[in-house]
Amino acid sequence: MSKVEVGTTLEHKAQIVDGRLVISLSIATLAHAARGSDYFTGCAAIGMPLVITDEAVFAESVRLRLNCEQEDGSTPVTRMLDEAFESVSEWGDDGVEEAGERGQ
Repeated sequence: MSKVEVGTTLEHKAQIVDGRLVISLSIATLAHAARGSDYFTGCAAIGMPLVITDEAVFAESVRLRLNCEQEDGSTPVTRMLDEAFESVSEWGDDGVEEAGERGQ
């Protein structure tokens, strides 16, 4: 099992690359985020701490769950994007506006 060393920069980013939105994070960052998540800390608080035994295998399990479709075809990724779309619109970020603002 690999661990994040003290002073190590946790790698994560969302960027546009070759016309694609690419969201990436290192396996170490994924494991670190999981260990600090509300779910992991909640389990520890009730006396059922979770331990990641293999970060690479854990990352593959997370990848599979991120792509797991519900009956409506949605996945955790599409639901995350839906939340981001709403946030962009609600905060008036660049690239989107109400149709009435353009005279449509």
